[in-house]
Amino acid sequence: MVQKKKAYRRKAALLLWAVAAAMLLQLMVPAKLDAVTLRELGERISKLSSEEEVLLEDIIASEAEVRIKQEQIQSHNADLQVFEEQLSDLYRKREELEASITERQSLLVDRMVHTYKYGNDEVTKFILSARNLNEVVNNLYLYRNIMQRDAQLIEGYRHDKEQYNRISRQSEEKKSEIEDLKQQIIIEEEQLQRSIARNKMLLEQVKSERTEVQSLLAEIKSRIAAIQPPGLNLIGEWEMVATAYYSGGGPLCGDGITAIGLRVRHGIVAVDPRVIPLGTRLYIPGYGEALAADTGGAIKGNKIDLAFESLAECYRFGRRRIRVYLVED
Repeated sequence: MVQKKKAYRRKAALLLWAVAAAMLLQLMVPAKLDAVTLRELGERISKLSSEEEVLLEDIIASEAEVRIKQEQIQSHNADLQVFEEQLSDLYRKREELEASITERQSLLVDRMVHTYKYGNDEVTKFILSARNLNEVVNNLYLYRNIMQRDAQLIEGYRHDKEQYNRISRQSEEKKSEIEDLKQQIIIEEEQLQRSIARNKMLLEQVKSERTEVQSLLAEIKSRIAAIQPPGLNLIGEWEMVATAYYSGGGPLCGDGITAIGLRVRHGIVAVDPRVIPLGTRLYIPGYGEALAADTGGAIKGNKIDLAFESLAECYRFGRRRIRVYLVED
């Protein structure tokens, strides 16, 4: 049992050492910087330029498509004008058909009335009125022709009615089809116009943002040029609230050992590792070169503590807003 406990303790100790080593390695290896670096600003400007180019291409393409839609609308307007003329001609033909149908209908009514009144007696009288066989044959032939004309009259009426219905239906369907197509194109054109307006607004925002980034890049370059220390290449900048702390230990420094095991001295600064990774080389105007090597419970976000060799320097520096510059390794 004792040996098992010792084995568990050894495993726990090894595990703790492994975790500590991993944490130390993570602190010693700089993470991706979230600074305002010259490279990042240049990449941002390049990205905004690409976005501007894409938006311009979209706007040009949309405007070209709008012109195509407008040409289609003009073409359909021309088609509608031609079709209106065709409809006028069809309406005229329809009126003629209506007149023909009315006439044929009247004739058929007369025929039906005559047939109802006289019926077979009239036919019999007509045949018996013949004086000889030849006249009987002739009368029968004449009556057959009358019956055929009646049948033709009925067939003609039916044909005219069908043609009338077909022309009316096709005319209205064609007109409705063109009107629907025209309305669809108008809707598509309105959508394109809204897309163009939205893209133009985005384009103005991108242009404005790019101008701001270019101005910021120029300002940082100007500030770096004004403070450029010999032998260092400054490539980025943070704006921070700085507080002094004493390298000699005590209430202003704790035990005098940094988070990565270095002794606190001038040039050691405490940072929030989420903003400036530990191990990052820095330059601070009026302070000099520095190394991000310590942390603190109150150091969150854009805050930094600068180590000084004397309490007098700490009190003299106090708390102030400064710019911290990233040094290229």
